[in-house]
Amino acid sequence: MQKLLLTLMTFALSLAAQAQRDTIGVSNFTAIYRYECRTKDADGQTVTDSMYLVVQTSGGITKCFPYEEYERQKKGGTRIADGYLAAQLHMGTIFTNYPEGRITAQEMLYPYRYQTDEPLEKPKWELTDGQDSISGYACQSATANYHGLTWNVCYTEEVPLSIGPWKLGGLPGLITRAIDAQGIHTFTLCGLLQEDVPIVFTKYVTWFVPDGKGKFASQRVDYQQKTASAFLAYKKKVLGNRRYLQDPTYYAPDPMTAFGYVEHSFNSAGDEVHSVAGVVLISKPHQYQPLEMK
Repeated sequence: MQKLLLTLMTFALSLAAQAQRDTIGVSNFTAIYRYECRTKDADGQTVTDSMYLVVQTSGGITKCFPYEEYERQKKGGTRIADGYLAAQLHMGTIFTNYPEGRITAQEMLYPYRYQTDEPLEKPKWELTDGQDSISGYACQSATANYHGLTWNVCYTEEVPLSIGPWKLGGLPGLITRAIDAQGIHTFTLCGLLQEDVPIVFTKYVTWFVPDGKGKFASQRVDYQQKTASAFLAYKKKVLGNRRYLQDPTYYAPDPMTAFGYVEHSFNSAGDEVHSVAGVVLISKPHQYQPLEMK
C-alpha cells in the first residue's frame, strides 16, 4: 500500500469520526477547573502546562473530562486537534462510581485509546483548621494521602456536593482547590454553571481512514482494556524513559510505517497537530508528572 500523508483541515476532521455513546445521567450542575502541572521541557527548562476540566455529576456518578470535549459535545462534531493538551498532560476522562463502586478512566496514548478499571477508593481526609475564599466561596481545608501523593485541598459547604476534580472527592462540600504537597499539580475551581447536560460515556469510535486507493474506509477503534495499576505502570515505564522527551513515539511503530498515513490539522489556536485514527501524536513532550504513584 502506498503511504499516504493526509492534510485535513479542522472542518474535515469534524466529520471524520462517529462514536457509540451512552447517556448515563443528566447533570444539572457543571464545575469548571483549571489544572496546572509544573514540569520541565526537553531542554530541562521549568514550564507550567495548563488546561481546563469539567466535572459533571448525577445520581452518584461523577465525570471529569477536558473542557474542549465538553464544548464539542454541546456543539457537535469532533475536533481531535483540540485534544492535544489533554494528551500532552496525560489527562484522561474519569468516571467515578461508574459502574457502581468502580472508577473507569479513558485516555489516549499513541497508538491506542485505553480504558482502565479500578475499585472506587475515596481519600481518607483529615479536616484541618485552614480557611480561605476561592471563587467567592468560603472554604475549609483538609488533607489526605491518595495513591502515593499527599493532597492539600479547600472545599466549600456552600455547594453541598461531595465531588471534586480528577478522582478527588468525599468531603462535605465541593472541592475548590487541590494542590499536592510538592506543588506539582494544582486544580482550581473557576466557575459553576446551572444547566442540564447529558453525562456521556463513549464505548468506541468509528474513524474514517484512507484505504490506499484514494478512498476512505471506516475503522472501528475500540479501547484497549487494562487495570488502572497496569496502565499506570506502563505509563511510568514509557513516559518516564528519558528517550520520550526527544522522541515521543520511540516505544511504538512509526506512524507512517504502521498506518500508512498521518492526519494533519490545526486546533482552535492555530497550532499544527498530527494524529492517527483520532489518537493525538505529541510533538513537544514535557517531563511526565504522574498524578498518582501507585
